[in-house]
Amino acid sequence: MRLTLWDILAIMVTLALVLVSVIFLQIFIDPYSPMNPFPPETLPAPIQLPTPTNTPRVLPATWTPTPLYGGITTLRPSSTSFPTATGFVLATATNTPTRTPTPTSTPTKTLTPTKTKVPTNTPVPPTATSTNTAVAYP
Repeated sequence: MRLTLWDILAIMVTLALVLVSVIFLQIFIDPYSPMNPFPPETLPAPIQLPTPTNTPRVLPATWTPTPLYGGITTLRPSSTSFPTATGFVLATATNTPTRTPTPTSTPTKTLTPTKTKVPTNTPVPPTATSTNTAVAYP
């Protein structure tokens, strides 16, 4: 089997295709790589605007009395009560029969009718300022 000119050219084209594919993939993954003939511009740094945050107030430093003349001050122990036993009882489950409620009768109130006065229609006397005049139109 003998290699011809066309076989050598096919091998060279295949190797060139693989090489170009690797370069293309490298540029696609990292556009800032030195193999890229047209690298993108570098982006400017983002602007850091101040945010409206709460500034907590700082309390002044507390003053602790220092012993005079470099002496050591020891505090007397405070008196605390001694522990005492606190008794308690745990509830236990028992088998007690449940009771059914017995019906009870409750007294009901009866309403008694009361006599109310019925309003009557009393005529209102006409006032001195009102006049009943009829107007005739021709």
